[in-house]
Amino acid sequence: MTEFEKHLLSVREVFINFPNRIQKLEQDLKKADMEIMDLMHVIEFKSLNAFEGFKLCKQVQEARRRRRAIKDELDFFEPIKSLLSTAGKPSDHHINKTIGSVRKIEMHHKTRTYKMRVRKDLQKLIKEVNE
Repeated sequence: MTEFEKHLLSVREVFINFPNRIQKLEQDLKKADMEIMDLMHVIEFKSLNAFEGFKLCKQVQEARRRRRAIKDELDFFEPIKSLLSTAGKPSDHHINKTIGSVRKIEMHHKTRTYKMRVRKDLQKLIKEVNE
C-alpha cells in the first residue's frame, strides 16, 4: 500500500466512517438509557427477594458500564464533529485545535472522579474503587 493510499484511507475514516460511528453510538446510548429505565422501573414497582435484587443490580451495573463506554467514545467524537461541520476545507489551526481537544479528553478520562451530590456517605465507596 502506498503512502498516498494510506492517507486517503485516513481521510475516508474521518469524513465517512466517523459520522457513521457517531450515529451508531448515539443510537446505542439511547438504547442503553431505555434499558436502564426499564430496569429501574422493575426495581421501583416489584417486590424483590435478595437474589432478584442482586441480579437486577448486576444488570443495572452492566448497562451503566456499557453506557459509560459509549459516552466515553462519544466524548472523543465531540471535537471531531466540530471539525466535520467546518464549511470547506478545515484549516491547520482547526485540525490542531481538534487534536488538542482529543488529547485533553484523554487526560480527563484518565483522571476522572465522581463527587457525590446528595449521598455524601457513599463517597468513600467510590474512593475505594479508584485506589
